[in-house]
Amino acid sequence: MNWWQKFGCFLIGWNPKILMNCSEASHKALKKYTASILILVFIWGSTGYCFAERYLSITTWWGCAITALSFIIIVIQIERQVILTVGKNKLLTVFRVILAVFMALIGSAILDQIIFKNDVAKVLIELRTDQAKVIAGKRQLTIQAEINKLTATVDSLENINTRLNDEVAKRPTVAVTNVTTERVPVTQPDGTRKIETRSTVQRQNVPSTRIEQIRTNATTINTCSGRLEKLYNQKINVEETVRKELEENAGFLEELKAMIIIIKSDLVAGAFYFILFAFIFSLELLVVMSKVGDNKCDYDLIIEHQLYVKKNSLDEMIKK
Repeated sequence: MNWWQKFGCFLIGWNPKILMNCSEASHKALKKYTASILILVFIWGSTGYCFAERYLSITTWWGCAITALSFIIIVIQIERQVILTVGKNKLLTVFRVILAVFMALIGSAILDQIIFKNDVAKVLIELRTDQAKVIAGKRQLTIQAEINKLTATVDSLENINTRLNDEVAKRPTVAVTNVTTERVPVTQPDGTRKIETRSTVQRQNVPSTRIEQIRTNATTINTCSGRLEKLYNQKINVEETVRKELEENAGFLEELKAMIIIIKSDLVAGAFYFILFAFIFSLELLVVMSKVGDNKCDYDLIIEHQLYVKKNSLDEMIKK
């Protein structure tokens, strides 16, 4: 048995020791199953790599490769459910056909969005323009509310400062009186000493406290004015900002909606999508048709014979 046959046995789950004693019919069945699975492996591996790179924001090639490998493993395990079934299971066949429909829908959707990339981009421009207007309108309302709040604060502080400036102009300084009390020993005529309390009064003019309040208000006004300028700029450029955000965060569902619009509006695109869907669906059923439509090879007969012998042996043991 050569390496290719061993690889085929590993891929579809056959026992190479049993296959060594089988006829050419079993070897041909092995090649047929292997070829069918390799076709699906190539398609789903490519699909998984492109899906990871485009929609999962994976920037490294090995990250995309791991995702592609995950897709491949899932496909192989699904096909093994059919190949390794002993005998014929109608319920499994029906389930595999239904699963093939869903897999073909998913695969054709991903591949179509990659194939029609430029056409999808044109439709997305229109969709994002409408979406940007809606989001920008909501953001402008929020920004305008903050602008109104800051404008009211600035106007209030400016009115306060105007009033305070008038007060400072009338009374730039305020008279402050400081009283200092000290205890001084005094000698009496009879020679005794007595402690007397003496108070010293000092008067001076200091700048009005309103000046410091005016400075504090002016600082607050400057801060609010700077914030207002930024908000006005944001309000002017909010639609462009939203559009850039939408472009940077392209989603699978967003492009899928664009793809549906293209398929509905363009007969050629709809026909191509149907052809691609039918192609993938047909490939998904290759293994099923090979398993159900062909006659059993001697490998299958050996497995069924082993099962029959083992079952009879167990039945006899139970009867004893």
